[in-house]
Amino acid sequence: MSDLKIQDILFCAAFAGEIDKLKSDPRIHTFEAGIGELEAAINLQKYLSDPSNWKPKAIFGIGSAGVYTWIPRKDWEGKFGISKVFANYQIAFLDKKIRLPESMTFKYEFPDLKFPFDGNDFVESATNGTGSVTLEDLSPRAMERIKVEGLGFENMEAFGLAKVCNLFNIPFGTVFALTNKVGPKGSEEWKLSWRKHSDKLQEKILSYL
Repeated sequence: MSDLKIQDILFCAAFAGEIDKLKSDPRIHTFEAGIGELEAAINLQKYLSDPSNWKPKAIFGIGSAGVYTWIPRKDWEGKFGISKVFANYQIAFLDKKIRLPESMTFKYEFPDLKFPFDGNDFVESATNGTGSVTLEDLSPRAMERIKVEGLGFENMEAFGLAKVCNLFNIPFGTVFALTNKVGPKGSEEWKLSWRKHSDKLQEKILSYL
């Protein structure tokens, strides 16, 4: 178990529904960062640049994530996902349908972060912060790259938050409700399941106080 306490963490969510239960407990620090990697990054940077705001020992993205199909559903369904490695691979880039400058940074890692959670209901994998939701089955080329790099989760805000935390030298990780399989039916599965999984995740975090 880590020395990091729940009270030391700033939990950043995309929207209010992902932190409403945590926000009701005055011991927990929360921040609604916004939807998508750009909005989340800008808002977190503004928060950290304001000297009047509370400064956390670590920042955690909290919310939901889709799971890439190379991880069997039986290994993640009903569990929570944690990450401390974050990539920014657009699926079209992996399929060589678009070109991005080689000088761009596509990955951030926070190897020294120790999560204040433990147990078999947490699954650790790297997260692909795509900035969008993948609505197609991945091509063999893209799937192989995702699998080789150990990217099990997909989330829209994680990479933007990671980039800002790297800039401010603050440890960063994520804890997700694993709501759906990435693919054509992912969004519909998310709509049907995010609320109950978010409640379960927030209650789990509260149990560590």
